[in-house]
Amino acid sequence: MRSFLAFSLAVAAGCGDDLSGPADPMDDGADQGAAVDTNTAQKVLPEICATRTWDSVNYDAKDSVVRAVPTVTGAALFMVPKSGGMLRGFEVDGRGTVIGDPTGRKIRSDMMFTDLSATRLDDRYIVGLVSNGQVSINAVKDDLTEYRELAIASGSLVGDQTVVWSRNARIATTGGAGGMMSTRFDAEWASMGSTALAHSVPTSMTTAAYGNDAMVAWSTETTCHLQRVAAGVESTRPYACKNGRLAVNFEERGGWMVYERGASVMIARIEVNGHNPIANENLLTRFGTSPRIAFDGAHYWVSYIDARGDLVVGMVDSTGSLDSAAVEGTQPMHDAYDLAVAAGSAWVFALDGNGLGATRLCKVAK
Repeated sequence: MRSFLAFSLAVAAGCGDDLSGPADPMDDGADQGAAVDTNTAQKVLPEICATRTWDSVNYDAKDSVVRAVPTVTGAALFMVPKSGGMLRGFEVDGRGTVIGDPTGRKIRSDMMFTDLSATRLDDRYIVGLVSNGQVSINAVKDDLTEYRELAIASGSLVGDQTVVWSRNARIATTGGAGGMMSTRFDAEWASMGSTALAHSVPTSMTTAAYGNDAMVAWSTETTCHLQRVAAGVESTRPYACKNGRLAVNFEERGGWMVYERGASVMIARIEVNGHNPIANENLLTRFGTSPRIAFDGAHYWVSYIDARGDLVVGMVDSTGSLDSAAVEGTQPMHDAYDLAVAAGSAWVFALDGNGLGATRLCKVAK
């Protein structure tokens, strides 16, 4: 993907196209939370440190939905064209080499799918596929050669983490004209049916695992909602939080949500023990779309598409301010990229007019 090579010579010379990249300067085994020098203030900043392209992998349209699922040694990527088509996927190892067929896998082609979500739970890939007002929940074999349909749920939206644990039950959350729904699965992954979570009609939604509970957030035309499913607690704000993404950390009893409002990208602190868990809303960037967020165990990573169409990715500090680096020349459409923490590093995986590729971000103390 030529656009991923549009970096300075200094970056290119230091990184090459190795997916694993050079050693993270901040990942030396020490406690990164401790001060290095009590007399010198240091700040951890993001830096582009590796790139990879996949010219051999087939895809159906530039305007596709791309979802990345981290694994211990790399990542799996899943794609469907937004105009409707098959589910494709491929895996990469820690060096960015495609595992198996270099063209990728045709996983499911029996229906016209227009949206998807994907996650890994209980050592298997779980993929939600949207088609004609229904969501098909599937378990996909590790080598992506086979799938098993687990259930069909009502709705035209599915949480980006397809299935999460909620008090010893696996649940998938979906949304549509009938409101927000929850579909449960037993220990053998048999569907136990669906129940209503809320009657408000979502325009977008997002999900995250929160300890042994499922956290789901959704936007209507005029309101923003956040619910912890097992706890049965729902919070509402009097504004929309369109195309939101959640990243939370049970240890700190909270996290962040990013979302769109008009031409801006907003960020809100999630405080589970607060008066209203959706707290401290701030402007992240005045012109941007398609926000993503991920937690690497120490830092929250955020990405978005800027006013020029370029990808921007960086870390937010404790106040929600963003230190970022532009992945210039990489210009995916709204859903054709994803942000994930894979093998301990933050990555953006993107499909644009030049093909498929990935960029790794390092943490550098300055």
